[in-house]
Amino acid sequence: LHSVAHAVRNLERDRLELYCTKDGLQQLEALSILKREDLARVKTIICRPHDLQEKAKSLYDSSGQKYRRVTSQLILKAEKNRTLDSSWVFDKVKKEDQVRILCLDQVTDVHNAAAIFRTAAFYAVDCIIVSQKGNFGEGSTFYRIASGATEYVKAIKCSSLSKFFKTLKKMNVPIVGLTEHANKELNLNDHIGNSICLVLGSEDKGLSNATRRNLDYECSIKAMGAIQSLNVSVAAAIAMDRIFNSDVKRA
Repeated sequence: LHSVAHAVRNLERDRLELYCTKDGLQQLEALSILKREDLARVKTIICRPHDLQEKAKSLYDSSGQKYRRVTSQLILKAEKNRTLDSSWVFDKVKKEDQVRILCLDQVTDVHNAAAIFRTAAFYAVDCIIVSQKGNFGEGSTFYRIASGATEYVKAIKCSSLSKFFKTLKKMNVPIVGLTEHANKELNLNDHIGNSICLVLGSEDKGLSNATRRNLDYECSIKAMGAIQSLNVSVAAAIAMDRIFNSDVKRA
């Protein structure tokens, strides 16, 4: 429901078609984040519950995805967000004093990736960098779990993370890698800067060797109990709070 609502608000999305039951439309209209003019630009087709599922099957098949029953009583068909490359990031760093950059190094699980996007939107992260190979897929499951975060956090696909990091370093943007192998606990004392790039590794292997060679700082989250590791999406939330939380930075 929230994924659809935020996509409807996004003026960069075109050709919006909303398929929904009467109850689904009422639930959408009841959300305080939507205004009447937001829904006015959407082509709305009211369906019976059975017809909605049949439409869902058709949309899934046409996009090459496996059908999953739609429980929210609505589906939004929309053009994809505009594909951006690393030049967008570099231009933003040149123009703005503070840019919050998050990089996912081989994070492949769609649930983890979507949860990270949602947290990133909460902390006003500007963009998330992913490699063109070995990343998660942006299917309907991803958008559903992200709960609208993709409308605010730009997804940047990068052909070479190493080249991307080297360019950022030339622009004086510190590269901070989160890894359990680091000797230093995550803190802000050494790498406070206006713009920061935080890097998270894959679920099983962590940061790649190629990425670690480009880091300015390696930091870890110190375990306090018997479990010594965290799910990458949970670790991402803790790291974003410490790195991107402006109140903490000022302290």
